Amino acid sequence: MARKMSDTERAARDVVNKYVRDGLMERSQANAAIRDGLRIAETTVRKHYREGFGSALYYGGKVAAAREEFDAAKGMIARRMKGARLLATEIYAAVFAVVEAEEGPRDGDQLTPEQAADVMATVRDTAREVREEARTRRYVPAA
Repeated sequence: MARKMSDTERAARDVVNKYVRDGLMERSQANAAIRDGLRIAETTVRKHYREGFGSALYYGGKVAAAREEFDAAKGMIARRMKGARLLATEIYAAVFAVVEAEEGPRDGDQLTPEQAADVMATVRDTAREVREEARTRRYVPAA
């Protein structure tokens, strides 16, 4: 008889399956990530949710930052390390979405992890543009 998979495990497996399909990890590594990290992720997210910490935008920001670092990584080892961080943040975001669905949203708007990551990526890009613009204004030589 097959065991029943929890909603958080299903969400985490959906995340790691994407990595397996893309060839970034093997099935055994995906199973180890779930086995070794899911309980910690779920316990942490549930505790923080009960205490009023964390939001879809918080986890989306973490995913956006990790994705940006992964995309910028050069070399096999750097990509593997940044890929592991991206995987962990995506698992946490997926677990948060399940916890929020089970407990009910605290905020007015309920965002999916993908929507929150997109919003926070846009925020990061805008902040970078503002910093670059301010930097170029400071260093413009007077004619």
